[in-house]
Amino acid sequence: MKKALSILLTLCMFCGLLMGISNRALAAEETECVDGSYLTDEDSSEVTVGPMTRGVYLKSGSSSIVKQGTGKIAAGGNTIGQTVVSKISIGVRVERLVGGSWQVYTSWTATRYNAASVSTSKVLTVPAGYYYRTCCTHNANSDSSGSFTNGIYI
Repeated sequence: MKKALSILLTLCMFCGLLMGISNRALAAEETECVDGSYLTDEDSSEVTVGPMTRGVYLKSGSSSIVKQGTGKIAAGGNTIGQTVVSKISIGVRVERLVGGSWQVYTSWTATRYNAASVSTSKVLTVPAGYYYRTCCTHNANSDSSGSFTNGIYI
């Protein structure tokens, strides 16, 4: 009797484990993706691209977005060159999901001359009830690339 009870309990735990794994996989599959960005309830999202395979001057770049409290986000990114370049820049776009498509909320650019990297970030007050993401364009001399984060809900 004890052996049968032990086997039954083991089977129940195993089935529970399988159901938990199945539910997590199903939840991951149900995460919506809009124009390459997954919509999440996370507090932040960051992506780094690099090393650049065809770039002579551009090494890598990143985009980030972080919740900073009620109705506030910090957004920005960086661009890193292979070495010191004559001009290195980053263009940052903060986008908001409206009606199923990403709309530009605000944008800015940061540029440095005779440098190997450039970084920029801003804390923004934004309307709540939307998903936001950061998209960056990375430039080092004639090389260019882009990166973007997942969408976080504010």
